[in-house]
Amino acid sequence: MAGEEHREERDEAALAEARQRVYDVFDALGIPYEAFDHPPIFSAADEVRKDIKIDALICKNLFLRNKDKSRFYLFTLPLDKRADLVALQNALGETRLSFGDADALWDKLRIRPGSVSLLNIIGACEPGAEGGPDAAEGRHDATGEDAVAVKHAVAGAEGGPPLRFLVDAETLQAARIGVHPNDNAATIVFSPDRLPDIFAYYGADFDFISIG
Repeated sequence: MAGEEHREERDEAALAEARQRVYDVFDALGIPYEAFDHPPIFSAADEVRKDIKIDALICKNLFLRNKDKSRFYLFTLPLDKRADLVALQNALGETRLSFGDADALWDKLRIRPGSVSLLNIIGACEPGAEGGPDAAEGRHDATGEDAVAVKHAVAGAEGGPPLRFLVDAETLQAARIGVHPNDNAATIVFSPDRLPDIFAYYGADFDFISIG
C-alpha cells in the first residue's frame, strides 16, 4: 500500500524538529495554539481523517503554478470546500492553473507531498528584514531587494519564480483553523486572525481571496 510505504519512510526525528520549529515561532509571536498528534494524513480524502476529531475548521492546501511556471501559489481553503481553479485563475488573471510538481514544491517550501501547509514557510524561510510581530498590519508584499531574507523559497531558489500565499476568505469566519505544522502526523489549531502576523514575519506575499 502506498500509504504504508510513506509511513515507513517518515524520519520521525526530523519531523519532530520541523514540528517544534512551528511551535517555537508561534510562541515567539505570542500566538495561542493547540497541537494534536494523530496518524499521518496523506491527502484530503485520506480515510484516517474520519477518526480524528478536532474542534476547528480544518484546511487543505493546494500547491499551484501558472501555465509557464513563472508564478507559483499556495492556496489554503476549508477542507470540505470545492477548489474552483477556473474561478481562482480568473481572479488572479492567469490563463491556466495546474498543480505544481514535487520538485517545485521542494524548491519553494522544502517539503514533500503529504505535508503541504501554509506553515511550510516556517522552516523554508528566515524572518524578513521587516518581519516581526509588529509588522503585520494588513498585506505585506515581498518586494524590494531587502524586503525579505529567504533561505530557500519565497523569492524562489536562485532568483526563480516567486511563491504567493492565497487564503480563502471563508477561513476568517472560523473561530479556529487547523493545518499541518510541517508534519502530516500533527495538526496545529489557532485563530485565523493571526495569519497576517505569520506572513508578515517572513515578508511573504499573501492575500485573502473570495472564491465561490
